[in-house]
Amino acid sequence: MKFNRCILFVCGVLLCVLAVSCRKPSGFKRESGFFYQYHVRTDNPEQPKTGDFVVVNMALRIGDSLFTPMTRYNMLMDELYRGDIYSALRSMHLGDSATFIFDGRKFYEDFLAMGEYPYGKTPITADIKLLKIMSKQNLDMAAEQLEEQKKQIREKEDSLIFEYAQRNHIDNKISGIYCKYNKIGGGEKPLRGQTVEVLYKGWFLNGTLFDQYLDSNSPASFEVGAGKVSRGWDLVVQQMNVGDNVTMVLPSSLAYGDHGNEELHVPPYTPVVYELELVNIIPTAN
Repeated sequence: MKFNRCILFVCGVLLCVLAVSCRKPSGFKRESGFFYQYHVRTDNPEQPKTGDFVVVNMALRIGDSLFTPMTRYNMLMDELYRGDIYSALRSMHLGDSATFIFDGRKFYEDFLAMGEYPYGKTPITADIKLLKIMSKQNLDMAAEQLEEQKKQIREKEDSLIFEYAQRNHIDNKISGIYCKYNKIGGGEKPLRGQTVEVLYKGWFLNGTLFDQYLDSNSPASFEVGAGKVSRGWDLVVQQMNVGDNVTMVLPSSLAYGDHGNEELHVPPYTPVVYELELVNIIPTAN
C-alpha cells in the first residue's frame, strides 16, 4: 500500500512543470536520507508508528512550482527505502509542521512507481503538517462505537415513525410504508421503466419543510424503478394511479439513508414525510 495513492494525480500536474536546477538547501538539516527544516515543533510526545493512521496537510513542490496543498488520511507503512516519506512522518510529533526535501528520482520512481523521473537531480519538496494520529486499535474502537450509535438511532427511528403515524391518523400501508390517500385519482398505474410526472413537498417529523416542487405547468419527472429517486418513492409510486395524492412516511432506509442529503440539509438516519401527487405518465415513444 503506497502513501497517498491519490498522489498519482499530483504527478500528472508535476509532469507539466518545467525542470529547474537543483539548489543546495539553506537552513536544512540532514537525517536518514532527506533534508528537513521545522517551522513548528510541539511539546507533544506522540509520534506515528507503522500501522497508525495519520492525517496530514501536505503540499508538494519542484523548485518554485507549488502544487495546491491538500489534506490526506493514510496508513503509515514500513519505509520502502532509506529516506522516504514514511521515514519523515515517523520523525514528526503531533502538531509539528516541517518542510522535507526528498531525492526526486527515488520519490518518483521507487515510491510513486511512475517511471523515469523527468527532472534530473531536482529534488521534490514536501511541506507537511501532522494533524492527527490514530492507532488501528483506537480506530477499530471508534468504528464499533459508531456502529452502536447507528443501531440506537435506527431503533429510535422506528418508534418515532410509529408515533407520527398514530398522531396523524396514518394507518394504511403501501409496501410496508405508512401512507394516507389525500385524493383518489382514476388514471392508470405506472409500470417499471415508464417516466412519470409528479408534484411533491417534503418535511421532517417535526413539521419543518425541507423540499418541495409544486409547479403544475412543469412537473418533476423520473423513470420508475430506475433508482433515480429514493427507494420509498419507487415503491409507493408503482402502487399509485394517475391523479392520486398520497402522504407517505419514509424511514431513512427508504429515503436518504445513513449519509443523509447535504443539499437538502437532511441529517443521517432521518425519517421524512412526503406528500406526492402522480400527475401524469409520459407515453413511451414508438
